[in-house]
Amino acid sequence: MDFKDLNLKELDKNLTEPERAEWQSIYASYRSGSVMYGNVVGVDMHEFKLRPTSEEEEFEKRTMRCLIVIPYRVKIIIPEHEVFIGDRSTEYHMLHSMCGARVSYVITHIDREEGFAIASRKLSLEKIKRASIRRMGKAGDVVDVDVLAVGQNLCTVTYNGYDITVPQRDVSYGRIEDLRAEMLPGDVRKALITEYNVDEKVLRLTLKGATAHPFDGIEIRHPLGSTRLAKLVGKYAGGVFCRLYDGVTTILCSYLSMQYDGDFHEGDIVEVIINKYNYDTKQVYGKILRKIGN
Repeated sequence: MDFKDLNLKELDKNLTEPERAEWQSIYASYRSGSVMYGNVVGVDMHEFKLRPTSEEEEFEKRTMRCLIVIPYRVKIIIPEHEVFIGDRSTEYHMLHSMCGARVSYVITHIDREEGFAIASRKLSLEKIKRASIRRMGKAGDVVDVDVLAVGQNLCTVTYNGYDITVPQRDVSYGRIEDLRAEMLPGDVRKALITEYNVDEKVLRLTLKGATAHPFDGIEIRHPLGSTRLAKLVGKYAGGVFCRLYDGVTTILCSYLSMQYDGDFHEGDIVEVIINKYNYDTKQVYGKILRKIGN
């Protein structure tokens, strides 16, 4: 049944106040195109009839993945082709990595009798972009961004209608083996805008640029010859990356002559001695003195 033909007074008469408020916001989004927000609780498979692109073609039935948002009791379904603007991947790993993220959407269909609604995130992004032109900021501004999805080496954040993929090198000054251990969908992070072109609709940013480089002031915090507790966070080409307990300073360490690499593992707590700075690359070097624990 078409929405305009529904007897909402009859359908809604036994709703509780929270249920009534939930449906009212859904009705308002459908009628006026207003943007709603909610957290992704999961991914379901649903079958849809896709509208043909020409009069000669018939409606096509297709089963596809959908993001699911449940504000209170109503199931909001966002089909995969309505999640992103452009050709961004909506494969299995991408949609599932969005669980927990806060997303925007506009209601496009209501099945009041069955108790669910269909929405478009893509439509909401276009609306947010148009409304945010005057308050986007400029290169050099630090802004709050929402973490949308996190993978091992990449994360996707969203800001004022733009989805931006950020590689690991622009997330942290130190090496991170797996971003999923450091951040989650739904987190809010500071980011530095590096480019914004309103005409070409281009926005670029960096997360690490929003904070001071951990090398700055290194001589005072961690002088040469000092020993520090650190956590082994990775290995590469015979070197060992150890992160100090300030959480940001990473030291590229070597072993003492009688130490065996196989005795040291990611997550181990070690004592290191700081013995060199490289001011050109802003790198700190040291040696592992001993393993304390794990």
